[in-house]
Amino acid sequence: MSEMRLLSVFIYLIDSILSGFYAMDFLKGKYSKRMVLAAWGAAWFFIQVVVFEILSGRFPSDRVVAMILDFCILLIMQFVFFQKDIQKQFFVAFSFMAGKETVKYMVHVFEMVFDGLYDEIFGYLLAGGIINTIEKALVWTKISNLIFVALWALLYALLLYGYLHLISKKFVKRDYPLQKQENVFLILPCVAALCITVLIKMMILSVENGMAVIIYDTVPATKFWIPVICALLLSTIIASVVLFQKLVQYNEETGKCAMLENQVRQMQKEIVEIQDIYTDMRGLRHDMRSHMANVTLLVKNAAGSVNEELESYIGKMEETVSRLDFTYQTGNPITDIIIHQKGQEAEKKQIRFQVDFAYPHKLMIDVYDIAVILNNALENAIEACSRTTNCNTEVEKQIKLHSYVKGSLFFIEVENDFSEEVIIEQRSGLPVSSKGNGKLHGLGLSNIQRCARKYMGDIDIVINEADGRKRFSLTVMMNGKTAAES
Repeated sequence: MSEMRLLSVFIYLIDSILSGFYAMDFLKGKYSKRMVLAAWGAAWFFIQVVVFEILSGRFPSDRVVAMILDFCILLIMQFVFFQKDIQKQFFVAFSFMAGKETVKYMVHVFEMVFDGLYDEIFGYLLAGGIINTIEKALVWTKISNLIFVALWALLYALLLYGYLHLISKKFVKRDYPLQKQENVFLILPCVAALCITVLIKMMILSVENGMAVIIYDTVPATKFWIPVICALLLSTIIASVVLFQKLVQYNEETGKCAMLENQVRQMQKEIVEIQDIYTDMRGLRHDMRSHMANVTLLVKNAAGSVNEELESYIGKMEETVSRLDFTYQTGNPITDIIIHQKGQEAEKKQIRFQVDFAYPHKLMIDVYDIAVILNNALENAIEACSRTTNCNTEVEKQIKLHSYVKGSLFFIEVENDFSEEVIIEQRSGLPVSSKGNGKLHGLGLSNIQRCARKYMGDIDIVINEADGRKRFSLTVMMNGKTAAES
């Protein structure tokens, strides 16, 4: 096997390995990861050797046709081994093809440079008498060529891996569904890179006066500019991925901010209305108790004693009036209303609701930010707790709400039972529900974190499991200056 043929085989092997891992980063395999990678690598290597080494000798084709054929093979293999995701599959295929074709020419230039160095070393060895026989010259040539083949293959692998790794690392929003226009934005730099590699191929070798001429010999500066152009092409592809991801994150953050603002405005509107009702209820409660006391006194004075049926009836009326009282007195009507509402919701779902919460009057924290935190945290807790399935039916599902102040720091702790799988999103570090409404669940935690960071704080999540019981604990810390500090 010639050295060039051996280098081609090494490149096919490298492509088969790196392409499998690269596709796995973006696409979901139809089978287990190990099976997909093994089958993909073997199939890719076999197809490349057959198509571009065996069949190309019988049916030669130009560079463009070979590139299109290679792209189609890659795309078909993605359809076979991975689940259908047309937009992502096209991006993966174009970006990989652009990378491997561009890196080939970078390595080719280094190869030409080292060939000149190799000729100088060989001439020095001949002049010095170190190589003085044909046998020694053949051995030197054979060994040096094998070393250079291994060196070029290693350089190709490192450059291609670095390029693919950067794209994979910068493409942080893997779950984002690409739209056609967005996919075109990502693919166009790859297509441009492929077109320029075809142009470079046409420029490198030309025929003048019936003799083949290499551009590196006629224009030595191309040994510098071709690698630079190739590096810029790869950088452009990576930069387009980075820019696209930044735009996606910006739009996502903008949407979250808008939703949070709408949530606060809606909550303010509802709380103002409920506060009016709350004030009326307190007056009504006071008046009704006074009326019942007067009725009881009048009946007793008129009849000389209270009838048992009448006493029972009045007692039931008092119980009804007592229900108008808010169970939890936190020191602020807004937090009273939210906790009371969530407590009633938990009671309907047979969840034990324990509250030890006090509003931090001395700290300069907006009550509506605390309201957003309580509303989202308790809503998530009730939702998770209501779907909990315990093997021990005697164990009561419960939610605990606790708050405390340390200096200028205000802490809110919400702990609840849960039984579902918790998936941690790599980018945000926040858990996302495995259910269909996972993004909404994650958005609630994101809103909580946003409110906490507004006061130079953050959230902490701890998941414990003991006695077959899984507990989700959320701690929110906010730093609010005291009235004295301000």
